[in-house]
Amino acid sequence: MSIFRTLLLCSVFSKVTTEIQILTNLVNFPENMPPGTQLSRAYDKAVVGKPDAYHFLNKTDEFIINSASGVITSTKIFNFETDPRRFLLIVDTGGLMRHVLIINIIDLPEPPDCSADPQFSSGTATVEIDETYPLFQSIYRVMVTDEDSADNGRLKYSVETQSSGPKNGANCFGVDSVTGIVSLRSEESLDFDAGYHVFQLSLRATDTTGLFCQGTLNIMIRNINDEKPHFESFPFNSINVTEKKSVGDVIARAKATDRDEDSNITYSFKTQQTVFGLDPVTGIVTLLQPLTLDNSNRPNTYPLEIEAKDNGNNTSSYLFTIFVQNVDDPVICDPGFSTGGGISVVIPENIPASAFIYMILARDPDPGQEVERFQIVIAARTRGNVSLESCTGTITVNIQNVNDEIPVFVYLPDAPINIYENLPLGREVIKLTATVRDIGDSVHYEFVGTFKGFSINDDSGVITISQPLDYDDPAIPHFWILKIRAYDNDRVHSTTGTLTVILQDVNDNPPQCTQDRYVIELPENPLETRLVSLICTDKDGTDPNNNITYHLIVDKFSNEIFTLTNNEIKIGPKQLNYDNFVLAGMQFKYTLFVRVSDGGTPELSTTITIIIWVTHRNELNPISNMSAFTFSVPENSAMDTLIGRIVFTDADWPFNNIRYTIDGGNLGTTSKFYIEPNTGIIKLLDSLDREIQAQYKLVVRATDTDNDIEPDPLRQRSSSVVVTINIWNVNDEPPICNPPHLEKIIYAPTKIPFLQLNCSDKDSSHKELSYSIIRGNTNNWFTLERPGVDPPSLATTENFQYDVFQGIQDPTTFQLLIEVTDELGGHKASQLSTTTTVIIHMLPWTTTQPTIATKTTITTTVTTSILMRISHYWSPDNWISAVITITGVLFLMCVYAVAWCLFKE
Repeated sequence: MSIFRTLLLCSVFSKVTTEIQILTNLVNFPENMPPGTQLSRAYDKAVVGKPDAYHFLNKTDEFIINSASGVITSTKIFNFETDPRRFLLIVDTGGLMRHVLIINIIDLPEPPDCSADPQFSSGTATVEIDETYPLFQSIYRVMVTDEDSADNGRLKYSVETQSSGPKNGANCFGVDSVTGIVSLRSEESLDFDAGYHVFQLSLRATDTTGLFCQGTLNIMIRNINDEKPHFESFPFNSINVTEKKSVGDVIARAKATDRDEDSNITYSFKTQQTVFGLDPVTGIVTLLQPLTLDNSNRPNTYPLEIEAKDNGNNTSSYLFTIFVQNVDDPVICDPGFSTGGGISVVIPENIPASAFIYMILARDPDPGQEVERFQIVIAARTRGNVSLESCTGTITVNIQNVNDEIPVFVYLPDAPINIYENLPLGREVIKLTATVRDIGDSVHYEFVGTFKGFSINDDSGVITISQPLDYDDPAIPHFWILKIRAYDNDRVHSTTGTLTVILQDVNDNPPQCTQDRYVIELPENPLETRLVSLICTDKDGTDPNNNITYHLIVDKFSNEIFTLTNNEIKIGPKQLNYDNFVLAGMQFKYTLFVRVSDGGTPELSTTITIIIWVTHRNELNPISNMSAFTFSVPENSAMDTLIGRIVFTDADWPFNNIRYTIDGGNLGTTSKFYIEPNTGIIKLLDSLDREIQAQYKLVVRATDTDNDIEPDPLRQRSSSVVVTINIWNVNDEPPICNPPHLEKIIYAPTKIPFLQLNCSDKDSSHKELSYSIIRGNTNNWFTLERPGVDPPSLATTENFQYDVFQGIQDPTTFQLLIEVTDELGGHKASQLSTTTTVIIHMLPWTTTQPTIATKTTITTTVTTSILMRISHYWSPDNWISAVITITGVLFLMCVYAVAWCLFKE
């Protein structure tokens, strides 16, 4: 592409004559500017006012030029990353000027884009991990793009806020600042059983210019069975029993708890036991063999180690000791009663209490029983103060089970429970527990009524979320009183209870504003200081989640120009000033960011972008650092000679955009001077003659242009200055003799001056003229006598008597050519001269009488004056012009190549 543009430029150069001027301009044009943005303006004074003067020589669809004004504007919005970054335009006016415009597209910083994962940018991205998730292993990767090619791949990721629930205070996760990978950084707090069920991370991606985007990641913690059972210790880790403990009796109950939810514990002996048995479900230790100490081989201590194992095969053990105490032997009773299976007694169901035979107390076999057979131990004792003696026997009573028990809630909190809004569907709220003492019966659960948003499992009693609960939705209540019924299999017996559930507000709504982008156009130094009032609300229903604050984000250049008070942005303390280089580099716009945030945890915010376009006013007159200008020029200067330059400055942007005109003065009958309107350079328009006029005074007016939004000649500002031009004298006038030819009759002999020359020079005084006889002075008979500064007189050097040697005897005519030269003592190359002819008729006083009378005829010959002027000039050979042209073309190509290398990025 660069080669093509170079060849195109060379071809244009080859087609123009040496009078065509090539003006090269370089324009840096920022990307993302709207179509119709003015880049530059071509100007050629030779075509001013013509309706169709400007057009492009090369074809382009990205830019257009106004054929009448020469204003060049864009037709599209340029993207630095996708569009070409350099354009070359050649403007032809049909006159003697070509404008070459090189346009470089400039990259502007753009914020990163977090919308690659819409759920992340909208705050709903959710991942689920185990509570035992390993450290530094990838959980989620933030996907962010940046159109800026210089910043792409150089984003910095950070965690802005991190919160946990339902228990707060954990700070477990981090993000890699280079790759954006989120991983677990601390294992101390990632414990589901400690109350850390969900984490919410606010993640930000920032580029090298400080622009950023951010989103929210929700990390759900999955409960893992990772806790070991924990035993409840016996006092002194020991149990005391008597040797008379019967086989099958309960010795103790080992109890272990597990922090993991829904964990079932099973019990077993670490070593095989023959004396004691262990229920694997309840942990009840029973006696399998008698503990009698009458046999000396029987030990009186039994160390037991019980192991508890949960669903996840997590185990713990507990060691305790059973001490057997010795007691007296009982009396021997009837073998039929005390041995074997005992005796069977049949009693009617309506037997009265405390009836004789056996003291049978009316009791219900249901509580704590797992079988339908009960053994009642009957004791027979002797009377008196003797030591206790007894024997035991067994009576078996068969009991018929009847469904007569009402379910009873074991776990139904009286205090309200709090839940957060927006919990995922299916999330467990609470697990209710109820029991029924009837053997073989089970409990079922249901709501008494309809409770929108909740469901209860019929068998387990687990209450879960059935639909989204949004605290900020007016249709969703903020608390519920759930009425739950627990009933048995046959729905014969039931019981009801109430559970109060309170919905807690979560800061899940960022502030919403009526506009997230403002584009405002203001003139510089506006009278009104209030810029905009922001209107924002927050849908969250409680404080501080809906407590909105505003924070103005500005750069150093805008820091003292804009202030934010509450929600109102004002201009001050400094005013808007369009006439500023920095603002021009910012395309005459300020970009403000207002971060609107709430007071919740985590803090949510919305960013408002405010773009202020500043338009210019024509406020200042052009000024010059000189009250008057004085220039000098030789009178023989050629047309288009540079006289001098008038310099005015204008502090209105665009700076020093001034048009110069000659407004008055003694210009002469025909104007002698003209001024270039764009540069203020005064040049010679016509020939000068110091002998006619030695000084000119001009009035030059400087008028600013393009300093208003809409061109208005009535609002243009101007200043004037007096310019004095002194004309230097140059020897350009030859001497003039008046009359140019003289004729004189004299009589010989004469030795006094007989004829004075009358010569003058407009450029030189009389004393600067020199005279000499250059022809016709035979034998040097004549001389020029000049006693002073006046023109010399002609005199003779001889007596000229008729009878003297070399005298004359007859009338004689002499023709003298006298040269008059100016600049006496000056540079000979610049001297000018003229000649005058003097014809002298000399008559003798006495002549010899001729023998024959003849008529004397005097013939006069006039010699034409000769004006000599030497001109020095240089006439080069033809090949020198060709070398100069080729050198100029190669130089321009090198300049373009260097510019392309410097601005290609």
